[in-house]
Amino acid sequence: MKKTNASAKSKELNSVLSSHFKGKINLAKIKLISHFIIALCKVQTVTFKKLANTFESSVDSKSSLRRIQRFIADYSLDAAIIARLIFNLLPRKNN
Repeated sequence: MKKTNASAKSKELNSVLSSHFKGKINLAKIKLISHFIIALCKVQTVTFKKLANTFESSVDSKSSLRRIQRFIADYSLDAAIIARLIFNLLPRKNN
C-alpha cells in the first residue's frame, strides 16, 4: 500500500468534497470538513479539543478548536447531502 503525506491526503479529500458539494459549501468549510474527517480517522475518543489537536495544519490548535465550535454552532448540515457523500465515497463493485 502506497503511503501518502498529509498534504496530499488533504488535497485529495478537498477535491472529492468540492466535486461532491458542487458549490453548496464554500472552500473554507470544505477544508474544515476535510481536516475533521482525517482527524476522526486518527482518534478513538472524539472531543472537539482532541480533533483540533489532530488537525494537520500550521495553525494553533486553539484556533482549530474555535473553528470547529463555530462550524458546529452555526452550520446546519443537510443529512441527505452527507448520506450521498458517504455512499459516493464507498468502493463500488465492478460487474
